[in-house]
Amino acid sequence: MIILIRLYINIYIYQLYITIVIYKIEKTVDSKNLKIIIIDTGAANVHSVHKAVIKVGITPYITKNKSDIRNSDAVILPGVGSSNAVMKSLINLDLKEEIKLYANSRKPLLCICVGMQVLFDKSDEGNTKCLGIIKGNVKKFPENMIDKNNRKMKIPHMGWNKLNIINQNHKILDNIPNNSYFYFVHSFYCIPEEKNKIIANTDYGIEVCSIVSDDNIIGTQFHPEKSGDIGISIYKNFIDMVK
Repeated sequence: MIILIRLYINIYIYQLYITIVIYKIEKTVDSKNLKIIIIDTGAANVHSVHKAVIKVGITPYITKNKSDIRNSDAVILPGVGSSNAVMKSLINLDLKEEIKLYANSRKPLLCICVGMQVLFDKSDEGNTKCLGIIKGNVKKFPENMIDKNNRKMKIPHMGWNKLNIINQNHKILDNIPNNSYFYFVHSFYCIPEEKNKIIANTDYGIEVCSIVSDDNIIGTQFHPEKSGDIGISIYKNFIDMVK
């Protein structure tokens, strides 16, 4: 009788072990099969972002196709240059409304640099009407900014600068300590109307919103793909939001 009980216990343990192994395999397969889209606006260095996401273990798709965007698990909107150029490109590609629809889908959307700026209502850069997904405006850095050594500060804000994290509990900042350094290149900065949507600030003569979030929508003023390993962590955390 005792031998029979032990046999049943061993069978149960073995079945439990197999169930756990299969679950882990399925989770791995699921994560590798995620459809992550990088929108090719023609006004962004999409290949740098593509390489960075690959380091997370997922190969994203570069596309400007509406159907691909609609059927994706997560979308990345990079941007370099000007808000005006990015918005013109989105309009010409017939993607402006598509991105707004996607933002309402509650699936993760990550917008980088100028990609973050076009999330807002309006940019002073070219007096550009933007997507209006997050309430607020984009302004140019003041010309007369002075640093702590009384020297005139350069525009654009270019180089490494640190995050002053406001909401450490946000998923995009998992395992990223306060005062971590990221790489910035920008002459304009975002001013969200609702301050509770600011996840992190950065000091550059004035307080600059460096991460904004509204539920599934995230914007980073810095370039994660140019920020080394800590930047790759941003992409990893973003992908983890899908699972």
